[in-house]
This record gives sequence, structure tokens and C-alpha cells, in this order.
Amino acid sequence: MTRTANHTSNEEHEHEHDSDLMHTALVACALGIHRNIAACHAHIARGDGVHALTAALMLPCYRAEFRKIAQSLSSAQASELRTALEALQEPA
Repeated sequence: MTRTANHTSNEEHEHEHDSDLMHTALVACALGIHRNIAACHAHIARGDGVHALTAALMLPCYRAEFRKIAQSLSSAQASELRTALEALQEPA
């Protein structure tokens, strides 16, 4: 019986670890998309030809994907994302 209990405990630990990785992956994905949105704005502001045009076309897609991910986040993930985004806004 001890072996079964240990096996179950290990499975629970692995599940928690997988859940933590997924938690971190969603926040990291949202941050990556946020960087893409910022890059699009920079290209558009510079008006650098084909890059600005491509950025203008991609911006709505990035925004929609960011919104989709943001809506799927748990409150803890949303808080982590807000903290990371606020840190990006602070002067270096």
C-alpha cells in the first residue's frame, strides 16, 4: 500500500509541476505577444515602408490573440501578467 500511496503522491506532484509550467507558459506567451504589439507600434510610428505595412496588418491579429489569452488566465496569472507589464513600463 505504501507503494501505491507514493505513486499517487508522485503523480500529484507531476500534475502540479505540469500545471505550474502551463501557468508560466501562458503568461510568457502573453508577454511575447505584448512585445510583438509594441514592435508593431514602433514600426508604424517610424513609417518604415513594408515593415510598417506588415505591422499594420498584423497588429489586429496580435491584439486579438492577446485578448484571447488574457481572458483565459486565472486571477493569479492575470496578476502575474499585470506585474510583468508594469515592470516593462518602468524607466530603466
